[in-house]
Amino acid sequence: MIQASNKAWGLVAETVKAISAEHGGFIHKHHSIMEVVTQLRRLVADAGDAQTARQISNAFSTARDLHTNFYENELSEDIILDGLIQCEEMTELLFALFWPAGAQPAPVAAEQC
Repeated sequence: MIQASNKAWGLVAETVKAISAEHGGFIHKHHSIMEVVTQLRRLVADAGDAQTARQISNAFSTARDLHTNFYENELSEDIILDGLIQCEEMTELLFALFWPAGAQPAPVAAEQC
């Protein structure tokens, strides 16, 4: 389950990087990932969808917790499994909201996560 924790973080991080790159951005640090997520969340909130904005914030916090768990190994299996679902849902949501219509994102190889 420790590896799954980090793979979930990788899925979210690579999704945010891909969306940023598609829109002309470049992410080179963990902190930059957080900045982009904050910007994406703000765009959603400014469009009047507070619930989806909270979902993005909560899922990103979960992804970060899972990343920390890779090093600390303190989360239960149930929490990790719930987190995996949240991360997958966040990825699908971000692509639905911010990926250009008709374009297909390149699949993220497991080694990249």
